[in-house]
Amino acid sequence: MKIAVALRTCGSTYSYWKQHNPRIVDADKEIILLTCLNSLLKSIKLSNHDIIFSIHDDASSEDLINKIGQLCASYNITGELINSEKLGNFKSQYEWLKIQDCDYVYCVEDDYLHQTSAIDDMADFITSLNEFNPGDYAVFPFNCPHRYASFPLLYPSYIVKGAKQYWRSNFHSTHTFFISKKAFTKYDSIMKEQAYTWATNGAMEDTTINKVWKEQEVMLFTPLESLAYHLADKTQEEPFADWRKLWNENLV
Repeated sequence: MKIAVALRTCGSTYSYWKQHNPRIVDADKEIILLTCLNSLLKSIKLSNHDIIFSIHDDASSEDLINKIGQLCASYNITGELINSEKLGNFKSQYEWLKIQDCDYVYCVEDDYLHQTSAIDDMADFITSLNEFNPGDYAVFPFNCPHRYASFPLLYPSYIVKGAKQYWRSNFHSTHTFFISKKAFTKYDSIMKEQAYTWATNGAMEDTTINKVWKEQEVMLFTPLESLAYHLADKTQEEPFADWRKLWNENLV
């Protein structure tokens, strides 16, 4: 399987995020970015699949850009480093993915801390699911605790068994998701809308990509044990996993 991984990075904190509570880790954005990148690079390095990699950076400092390059070099991982300029990395990520010759794409944000097996587990789960029930599937790698926070947020899900754990069907993701290139292309208008309106509308997945999952032509699944943890505010803190151990193992 050929997988195009497109990572959005930003070493700055913009005013939009100041509306939110402090992150669940006591570290500045640069450390979070590099530590999460370290975990993603491990997953890429140990993958059994053919990975194409790109980084789409939003106005980070020259010093941080150099550190990103050095970290990639330490894993002997090469890829395109695209300077997207301020608030432009959604657009460059979309435009880069649109032209890649691949089977699957993985859109990922710079504050997701990955299990080492994350990429292969997502790819292998979709392969096994197609053997069980042929169709088009996507993965959101984080079993977000916010979705369990109150009864009105709950909805019926299918529970299926993968090779290593159970998974649930889902109607919600952030803009971190694993999807076939065929489906990415089919829903080009939604992918483009998300990319080109984020800078003005902020986090607006419910009116863009979540419409794809709700249509159910592409079913979204989430592992019950997260393959990546979103290091955002307290609403995103996974209470049943030792994600801090994973953080310490990858800390840069």
